[in-house]
Amino acid sequence: MKNKACRRGGAIVLLASLLLVLVTIPAGAAPKGDVPIIRVLLAGDLEQVDFQVDQGSYKLIDGSSGKEISPVKEGEKWTVKNTGAGYQLLREGTPFPGTIPGPIQLKAQDTGALNLFRYQGQRYRGNLHIFKGDSGLMAVNVLDLEQYLYGVVGREMPASAGIEALKAQAVIARSYAVTRLKPAALYDVTDDTMTQVYGGYEAEVNYGPNRDKVIQAVDATRGQVIYYDGRVIEAYFHANAGGYTEDSENVWSNPLPYLRGVPSPEDEWALKYPHQTPGGYPANTYTWTVTMTRQQVQEKFNAWLAGQGQVAAGDVVDLVLSRQRRDGQGETVSGRVTRMDIRTTTGTASAFRDGIRAVFGKDILKSTLFTVQMDSTVNILDGTGEQRAVNYGAELVALGAGGVMNAPNGAAGEYTVAGRDGTRSIPKMFRQVVFQGRGNGHGLGLSQWGAMGMAEKGYTYQQIIEHYYNQDRFDGRLKIASYRR
Repeated sequence: MKNKACRRGGAIVLLASLLLVLVTIPAGAAPKGDVPIIRVLLAGDLEQVDFQVDQGSYKLIDGSSGKEISPVKEGEKWTVKNTGAGYQLLREGTPFPGTIPGPIQLKAQDTGALNLFRYQGQRYRGNLHIFKGDSGLMAVNVLDLEQYLYGVVGREMPASAGIEALKAQAVIARSYAVTRLKPAALYDVTDDTMTQVYGGYEAEVNYGPNRDKVIQAVDATRGQVIYYDGRVIEAYFHANAGGYTEDSENVWSNPLPYLRGVPSPEDEWALKYPHQTPGGYPANTYTWTVTMTRQQVQEKFNAWLAGQGQVAAGDVVDLVLSRQRRDGQGETVSGRVTRMDIRTTTGTASAFRDGIRAVFGKDILKSTLFTVQMDSTVNILDGTGEQRAVNYGAELVALGAGGVMNAPNGAAGEYTVAGRDGTRSIPKMFRQVVFQGRGNGHGLGLSQWGAMGMAEKGYTYQQIIEHYYNQDRFDGRLKIASYRR
């Protein structure tokens, strides 16, 4: 692709072309060279682990001594159980002689071939290690980092995305993974959203016609990670920023120079994406509306309190939002909510920053970029002449011919207000609340739909990464280079 002018934030910068020598590696074989090994926790707290070899030459190894226990034939079903003193093995349901000190390792013999084992109905590349954890057995997939990424990139980003977006995702996922390598632990990452979603070889097959494109994105960026001031970054990403990402301290805690808010107008690609599902995806990652009844709000709030070891107190009467930055210097750059006060008839409970989403659930609050509208809302002029919204009518007083009434319309649950459009009845306590929001996820780092939109416009993966992690400064602090251990 020719160099293109990258115009973001009012500045025009020409990105020098990068000459990449790409080594094509067959998708079935293990890459050669010094590739880091990563250990992925597939499951824990297990009473037993069942597995079989699907393809390739494998042996069972006693991890404590390194001695071979038995070769494993393709299709042969094995079970590992915890005996307390060691490990009991069963082959095709028949107990294997003796107890093995363990841990147990299912190890491929020819690392240059395509080796697959099957666990819980899913196929995985590489090896399987079985350990004793604090409360049961743990199944850990051990494989090289590049092959791990084959099962990550198309799960974290739609495999149908443009190749430059997939390359960006590959570099980001690789960067994130290497920051999680911890040799002293039993595993490095999980296979879910706690770290990165990983689907093993089964995910590769499920990419369908886009499989080759995902593998190409990984192979074309082989070994590349993102450095900022000479250190590999924690390359956080999310589905959709809703038009603008946020500064890290306003979502979590620490201010990081590579996690600063930037405009992300290409997030709208989620609206234009030609393959919308009946459920509204991916358009609903960009803009969304959720309506909840007062009972639903109360139930979610009570459950949230219980999860924090607190007893439910009072009926919810109002939700008050603040968008104040952590440093107190104005509002967040993206407009995200940083504090929500849940007012009740007996007091107030508060949630902060990304923790706000936990109050009603991340399926309800897809991001913290939202507004609240209650059917009890009225706009009034206060004593200073300022207009403000009031959501709890029981706190209002009315001034009429007979003087001040502390409770408009007495004990009734509604009162009548007059406006430019006539009169209407307003409940004193909300009956339903409408959340209107944009974006999906925490809003830090790369926006995946924004990256896909940028790729559609012709941006390279280097430009995409520079935008989301260095605010288009091109000052040399951010570099994409081979990982150095």
